[in-house]
Amino acid sequence: MSSPTVAEAMRHYPLDPCRLDLGVSIHAALVALLPAGARLSLAAEDIGRLLEQPPEAHLGDYALPCFRFAKDLKKKPPEVAEALAQTLQSKTERDWLERTQVVGAFLNIFIAKQRLAETVLPDILSGASFNRLKATPGNTTKRVMIEFSQPNTHKEVHVGHGRNVCLGNSLVHLFRYVGYNVVAANYFGDEGTHIATVLSYMQRHGKTAPATERGAWLGEMYVAAKRELADADPATKAKLTEEISRVHRSIESKSGETYQLWLTTRQWSLDDFDRLYRWLNVKFDVLFYESEVSEAAQKIVDEFLAKGVFTLDQGAVGVDLTAQKLGFCILRKRDGNTLYATKDLALARRKFEQYKIDRNVYVVGDEQNHHFKQVFKVLELMGFGQAKQCFHLSYGMVVLPEGKMSSRDGRVVPFAALRTLVQDHIGKILEKYVGEWSSEEIETTKHRLTDGAIKYGMISTDPVKEIVFNVEDWVSFDGNSGPYLMYSYSRTQSILRKAAEAGYVPDAALASALTDATEHELLRYLFDFNQVVATACESLKPSLVATHLFYLCKAFNRFYAGVPVLKAEKPEQRLARLALVDAFGRTLVQGLALLGITPPERM
Repeated sequence: MSSPTVAEAMRHYPLDPCRLDLGVSIHAALVALLPAGARLSLAAEDIGRLLEQPPEAHLGDYALPCFRFAKDLKKKPPEVAEALAQTLQSKTERDWLERTQVVGAFLNIFIAKQRLAETVLPDILSGASFNRLKATPGNTTKRVMIEFSQPNTHKEVHVGHGRNVCLGNSLVHLFRYVGYNVVAANYFGDEGTHIATVLSYMQRHGKTAPATERGAWLGEMYVAAKRELADADPATKAKLTEEISRVHRSIESKSGETYQLWLTTRQWSLDDFDRLYRWLNVKFDVLFYESEVSEAAQKIVDEFLAKGVFTLDQGAVGVDLTAQKLGFCILRKRDGNTLYATKDLALARRKFEQYKIDRNVYVVGDEQNHHFKQVFKVLELMGFGQAKQCFHLSYGMVVLPEGKMSSRDGRVVPFAALRTLVQDHIGKILEKYVGEWSSEEIETTKHRLTDGAIKYGMISTDPVKEIVFNVEDWVSFDGNSGPYLMYSYSRTQSILRKAAEAGYVPDAALASALTDATEHELLRYLFDFNQVVATACESLKPSLVATHLFYLCKAFNRFYAGVPVLKAEKPEQRLARLALVDAFGRTLVQGLALLGITPPERM
């Protein structure tokens, strides 16, 4: 299943006041231009949603493509743009509109600076702006489950797994911000051939785990076991495979020495995962385990085979999806074992029936694209209406400069190593504060900067694209990085502290004093924040928020370099600019929170 287009999904989100008012004005102008007897095919809100942001600031605040009106007005798009410009400019009451400019088939719109300032500052400083989307009609009644992380036990977590956690966590925050009832879920792969492979290797070689770092050690055992299999001659490989199958059956029997070893080693991995989630401040509402759905998966095969939904094919049970160009989806192999798809069906049924979810988002790497297309189609054939609201957020892998990582080959960057690398780099930067700051503040700041650098590095790239892992880019205090954004926030807090010491109080009521071009640019980015968040939520792309925050920070730094704040020439400019600094800081910290990032108060 594919999600609705962003344009379709965004129709139920409230427009910001400027877009709505401009849509009304443009709609009225278009109606006035209609030939006799003709009707306009778009409503005022639809026109407001067509407004785009030009690629460069000097081209205007918004751009309206006029292609959609050509048929109704029986004019060519450039002619529509020219006629609209003349009609809008002749209006005596223009409200948000300051002036227009025609560029080909586009009508570039410049909005009134004073109206923008007087709208944005009070809205943000009162907190109203950050609560508006929570009341979006239809969202508050919907229950959305976002399933993410899904690590396999007995493997070490690497930076690729980290991208999953960061993306899923951000989606949880985004969906809650726009008013959905969200259930954050995790699904642990705690059984299967890979685990039997590890335990078989440990038993055959008499391996004893160290006292610490046991989760990482299990990852080493997995790599060693896979190499042993790869290097074995055919006869030896057959024996090893049979031994692995025996261990697998012992685990499934839920009794005996091997089962107890599985319980013990499984907990080592789960403890490692828990420590990682606590460090990242990632929380789940419900935890699912693969081992809990095995029995239900077998029952589903029997039930829907009897109903005629599933079919037998050469001893295997599955669903023929060739008509949908998805091949044959095997759900029970000839040896009687179920597959990942079968367990996903059983888990989905549990989600629908027990948790009453309306929508389900799976955050899983792009190597599982075909898998989820099959699963969603089978759920639909099984009669689950929610199948049409199941979405797979497919994301690209985190790769090394020399290529894709592989747990199997041991060619990975463990997440723990990434964390240590970033922490060490940040720690060196913070050494200059030793003696000036308390050790507790230094450690807190180091943790927040490290956490923010990693999360931003994982989220800021469009999910469909691969990330070529480069830690130097992630820890940079210049450019598109988490530390750059967090430093911008700490700068606002420094300014506001100095203002308070001098007795200056930010005053949004003086917003009309903000007339500089850099002030207007910053206000525009603040004004667009909620629209970007709503789009990011519905398109399942937290990277849109990250990108907006980056350009927001660039606009702030241009403003700060361009006009004095504390030393402003006029008192009303000083207090208005302080209000703008405050509004920027509040918006930035809110935006960072949507990415799962908490910035330090000073740096």
